[in-house]
Amino acid sequence: MRKYLLYYSLLFTIVTGFYFIYSYLQLAGSQFVYPIDDAYIHLAIARNFGEHGFWSINLNSFDSASSSILYTLLLSSFIKIFGDNIYYPMIINIAAGYFTVYWIYRFFSDFYSERELKLGLILFLPVSLLYMMVILGMEQTLHMMLSVMAVYFIKKNFVTNFKRSDFIRLLIAILFLGMVRFESMFFVFCLGLLLLIEKRFKEMILILLAGFLPIIIFGLMSVEKGGFFFPNSVIIKGSYPEGNLLMSIWRIFEKGILLNVSFYKLFLFPFFCVIIYLCSQYRNRKLKDLIREESLLFLILGTVILQSLFAVIKYRYENYLMIMLLLVLIPIAVDYFKFNQKNIIYYLFSVFFIGFCFVGFYRFVYSHPVLKVSSKNIEEQQVEMGRFLHQFYKGKKTVANDIGAIAYFGETQLLDIVGLGSTDVAKFYIENKGLNEIDFNKKYHKFLADYISSNQYKVAVIYPKWFPDKVPHNWIPVASWKIENNLGTAQNRVVWYSFNKKDAEVLKRNLEKFDLNKNVTQYYYIYK
Repeated sequence: MRKYLLYYSLLFTIVTGFYFIYSYLQLAGSQFVYPIDDAYIHLAIARNFGEHGFWSINLNSFDSASSSILYTLLLSSFIKIFGDNIYYPMIINIAAGYFTVYWIYRFFSDFYSERELKLGLILFLPVSLLYMMVILGMEQTLHMMLSVMAVYFIKKNFVTNFKRSDFIRLLIAILFLGMVRFESMFFVFCLGLLLLIEKRFKEMILILLAGFLPIIIFGLMSVEKGGFFFPNSVIIKGSYPEGNLLMSIWRIFEKGILLNVSFYKLFLFPFFCVIIYLCSQYRNRKLKDLIREESLLFLILGTVILQSLFAVIKYRYENYLMIMLLLVLIPIAVDYFKFNQKNIIYYLFSVFFIGFCFVGFYRFVYSHPVLKVSSKNIEEQQVEMGRFLHQFYKGKKTVANDIGAIAYFGETQLLDIVGLGSTDVAKFYIENKGLNEIDFNKKYHKFLADYISSNQYKVAVIYPKWFPDKVPHNWIPVASWKIENNLGTAQNRVVWYSFNKKDAEVLKRNLEKFDLNKNVTQYYYIYK
């Protein structure tokens, strides 16, 4: 069955290569541009850490803007050894992509038959969007690779009754999984719970240590440096109990599952498949026996639920879940499709499994136009802002709200008004999160306006709609940049602001001198 490894690798190469070339050909410059601004956040932090020892987008502080310990350390190691290069994320992602393909192949070939390999070959790219994760240049590809490896070694350990060498391999996979994304806590916690039910206490303790130790060490270092235990992005974007416990838990459930369209779109069909399978196979079995025999299935379902409740399951964060669901659902589907007797259970399962596949192909089609133009959008907006700031404001104090390429290319002292890259802003956000939206925005507006004024920032470039309770009236809009056919950035228009008339005149002259991308429309404001 080794020929299927070639088929998997070839398909991955063709699709990934096609979209890399497809995106690159839309660009005006000679350098590839990642389709998502967040890739440059990792590069900026990695360069600052590798060259100067600052875990931040700035060179004078600790600001935990990276949601991946492992990925940033890998990038900073490359930079420390070989020097700065824009293609390190692509190199890491391509390697992780091929290793993911390999471990998918190993999972099906070692534990199942040719039928599973064939169905996996058809579904693994559209369901997981692995090729897209590689092109994005983010840590999600590493997360997917380590998730597949963890699932493989968990399956292997249950087969070999936790043979010493197999368990050590699992521990190594869990250690790196804990470092790659903080959401891995959900997977590690569920695995520890299952081992507890199995009364494998030694294995449970070692798994929890391997999975949580990197997070604890980094968290303690972060707190010692004046930050939060978790990165700013996790604190701001995540959901967690606060205030009235019961109401808080209900709000988390409501936001994460009950009223979350993405949850139903991604996980409704797989959940129905699992329910049908469990009901048909274990109608007269005890729950404990059921959990023991389907540990891997319950592990992945538990991770899905915890991720949905406490983190984000849209954009790209769900794909490690999708690839794990693929691993456990394909063998079940193959068993059902072998049945000679076509009863109602078979038809119900088939409908929901086809629905799961349909969602995968829908996501494949939906991502096509996004990958086509997103790199072009980032080049025209974020990269241009970074180039302009580097040319005229390098080392100066700058205000922004989409910080990746600005931080990496601009090399300014950057204030992120969203808080992902600026701990002072993140602290305000967390301390006042419980206020109603109107009061929060008013207080947030005053905090930012006072902070920017007292710290004497020179220039701002933001999406005006993102400033809470409108942009301060005393800010001077100098020019706007607008891009067309936008799918890759949050808004198609940014506005350049100064904070006094003298700086506004300087900013206007600088904008006039700048060799702006011809696809960007620049409009100058008339100010008094």
